[in-house]
Amino acid sequence: MTEKRYAQESIDNQVSPDSEVLNLVAEPINPAGITNPEIQELIDGMFRVAYGRQGDAKYPTLVGLAAPQIGVSKRIVIIGMNAVGDGEQPELQEFINPVITKKSDKTEEGREGCFSTSRVCGIVERAKQVTVRAFNRNGDEIIHVFEGFSARVAQHEIDHLNGIRFPERITDNSKLHWVEEEEFGDYRVHWKEWSVRCPRDKWKAIKSGQQN
Repeated sequence: MTEKRYAQESIDNQVSPDSEVLNLVAEPINPAGITNPEIQELIDGMFRVAYGRQGDAKYPTLVGLAAPQIGVSKRIVIIGMNAVGDGEQPELQEFINPVITKKSDKTEEGREGCFSTSRVCGIVERAKQVTVRAFNRNGDEIIHVFEGFSARVAQHEIDHLNGIRFPERITDNSKLHWVEEEEFGDYRVHWKEWSVRCPRDKWKAIKSGQQN
């Protein structure tokens, strides 16, 4: 599949921000069925979507993906293992039935955006380190410790499996931002002082399908 077709598959398969599947608690997968063709094809499709939105630091890039974002209410995420948030193309790995077993007491604020929140971005406080237990696509149990930006990605994606998107993690409305797609490269650098706010009511309207 060509890079262009990857990009088109990425756009075609992501559900809109008002899709109900994004508000659901996703269904766990029976570990005995992980190697079944249906699950393997889903994982392959998620990788195709993820790789389709990488490579141009001027625009939003995809460093993580949850199955509900492509309309499938299953507990699978893909996480950029070495993601640092500079628009890079990180190493991606699947995590099936992921559970955060430990969070650091230390937290930090950082910027987040999402293809499932339209142009809404914001500043979210997250644990600096998390330990995740899950299964890989071979059905093997894995445990991985994430730190820094990749820990943020892991928490963001696992939130998706519980019907939570990052604006719900923000209690200070001044930290909800509106960022046009072509402005995202600037937002990566200037997120701390970003002046274009997204009113909470605007996010609620996007989530409910009353506004694009």
